[in-house]
Amino acid sequence: MSDSSRRLRFRFQARSVVFLAIVWVLLWGEASLLNLAVGLLLGWLITIVLWLAPIRYYGRLHPWRILILAAVMLKDLATASLQLMKVAFGRRIDIRPGIIRVDLRSDSDLYQVILGELISIVPGTLVVETRRRPRALYLHVFDLPDEAAVEHERAHALALERRLIDAIGSADDKEAVRP
Repeated sequence: MSDSSRRLRFRFQARSVVFLAIVWVLLWGEASLLNLAVGLLLGWLITIVLWLAPIRYYGRLHPWRILILAAVMLKDLATASLQLMKVAFGRRIDIRPGIIRVDLRSDSDLYQVILGELISIVPGTLVVETRRRPRALYLHVFDLPDEAAVEHERAHALALERRLIDAIGSADDKEAVRP
């Protein structure tokens, strides 16, 4: 471990420590000074022992684009649930699951993680692996009957990435994901 990463590891991360202390107090159900002090101490110890490298975020929130992203996600949830329900209650099960690779356009850990979560909450699609170099997601898709369905799923994941970055990204991030 280098000196700079060692210094970062032992740096006091106020937001994380306070959040963990609040969780501690809520778990105990008693807001006393001693309980808060123990929560702060445990929070500080957790941030040292279970240290994560900081993720740099230079974007800004765009409320209208966030609403659009939420609406698209709700539509995806509804249509995927209906498709799965049709298969579950149908007389014949005729599915061809598969794994596809989606090469992402953005080069940010934060966007990759959020995109993976957004894709995974939709029934029928699950992220099974991620790659940093080159930046990619491997998706298990419930039904891929032909090559057109594979390309549709890839295009859908890239469109979701673009909507995500439009919602929370910086101008440079937006330029990176434009086709």
